[in-house]
Amino acid sequence: MDLDFIQIAISARLAHGDLVAADKALEAGPEDHAIRLVLLKQLLVSCANVADLEGISRGLYKDQPELNEIISTHRRGFEFAKYMRNIAVGHVNPALCRKAIEWRPELNAVLAMQDAGADAFLSYAVLETAINTFVDGERHKVFESDTDLAYPADLTRFLNYVGETVHAGIAYCSALSTIAVSRAELPDYREKWFELAAKAGQTEFRFITRKGEQA
Repeated sequence: MDLDFIQIAISARLAHGDLVAADKALEAGPEDHAIRLVLLKQLLVSCANVADLEGISRGLYKDQPELNEIISTHRRGFEFAKYMRNIAVGHVNPALCRKAIEWRPELNAVLAMQDAGADAFLSYAVLETAINTFVDGERHKVFESDTDLAYPADLTRFLNYVGETVHAGIAYCSALSTIAVSRAELPDYREKWFELAAKAGQTEFRFITRKGEQA
């Protein structure tokens, strides 16, 4: 299958920008727990997007082995981020909800509370439950024990793991976007600006399906 270098270049630049911005904001140490959680969720989503991007870019590895070298030791981290996105962040899985209220019975009371503190507690509880369900049978795939995000050591362990994955994603996207742009055969904007502007003026927008087709 031919690689779409424009898609790869744009996806890599978007993921790179999101990872750098959210990582910088989280490193600044916002005091609001809800803001910290939003930033953390964004990092997980962006890392999951890098995992998707890597899946369509592996055809480059034969000629560009440095790409594989950047990401190879971090694939479990990206697999973890994708799992978190799919069941807890981008989508909320019903089985996860039932497991969360079993793991954190105080949610029976928290769910009836209408305030920001309760919302933050609920979000952390669901995130924590998702971390603990990333298992192979009875064995955790990432951490050696259950995770309790209220326990400082567990929280640090989780944040460090996500941080390592984020930094690998930043390096991967930077390298990948450079390669993709060099192969995308983009027109020289300064030389072709009039032709490109005329084409832009004729643009017709149509609904784009999930498969990338225009209806």
